[in-house]
Amino acid sequence: MPTWEPTGPFEEQLWAAYRAQNSGACLALLRTTELALPISAEGAAGIEAPRWATAAREDRTWLLAYTSVESMGAGTDGQAIHCRITSLVEMAAGWPDPQWGLAVNPGLPMQILLEPRTIARVAAPDMALEQLASPGQSPPLVQKPLPPAAMSGLFARRDNRVSGYVHLLADVKHIGSPNVLLDALGRSQDERELIDDDGSVFLLRWPAIGPALYRSPYGGTTEVSRAAMDGWVIEEPPFVGTGFVPNVDQVIREFKVDGIGLPHRSEVVEITIEGSESRRAVWDGDRGTWMLAVPLPPEEDRDTRAFLGGDFG
Repeated sequence: MPTWEPTGPFEEQLWAAYRAQNSGACLALLRTTELALPISAEGAAGIEAPRWATAAREDRTWLLAYTSVESMGAGTDGQAIHCRITSLVEMAAGWPDPQWGLAVNPGLPMQILLEPRTIARVAAPDMALEQLASPGQSPPLVQKPLPPAAMSGLFARRDNRVSGYVHLLADVKHIGSPNVLLDALGRSQDERELIDDDGSVFLLRWPAIGPALYRSPYGGTTEVSRAAMDGWVIEEPPFVGTGFVPNVDQVIREFKVDGIGLPHRSEVVEITIEGSESRRAVWDGDRGTWMLAVPLPPEEDRDTRAFLGGDFG
């Protein structure tokens, strides 16, 4: 092992947790920090696309990452000079292979090996675990695109059950274009189904009450990849299986639900091609029916939401 000392407060904390064999503290620290991934000189210069630095060990391919540039130099005996900076969450959202592991600080006294199943659960924990870690917070808002062709059937029936994949509103709230939103969600191939003739997209949106019903979809596209993630879901590509939408350039959490009941005053919103948002319908849980809303100018819509006490947006 090379001579090595922590280079700052973060590495000092991580080193202390590592020596104490406190794996939970190590994982919590790694989830919130930035990591240095070695790349070639050509990748750093933009001559070629950056490639994952990997090593084969113990019948598994390990992706290499370091907790600082100084540690990268020490761990590679000065051979790694260039790097790209990313986070564990960003890496999980674009994880290249469900059977790869992550080696943090290989070649150093503080070496941490993470299997893919661990990476997924650290980066995208189940909603119930997140709310246990942050008690007292309001339920997060989730939403899912609604095909325009399905809206009349939705409003006609008194059933408020929803199944499928939903994503966190907080992760996409900065996106105001229907096409950009669907691209961010990895749903570009569904634009013809999900965007109406005027270029609008409709979203079913509600607070995620009962977090245990919202499970992170760990899994893969085959039995082998599902087993590598120790997951429970098998889907067709481009399914990721780490708890994120299938877009390697985005960090958007998704959850899978099965026949959950929408809470009172869930809503259907429309985002137009110009980027404006308006409420189209509200679920009345007392009556068991959808109440259609007349589109209002943004200022009046905000006032109406405030009056009703239901500004979910």
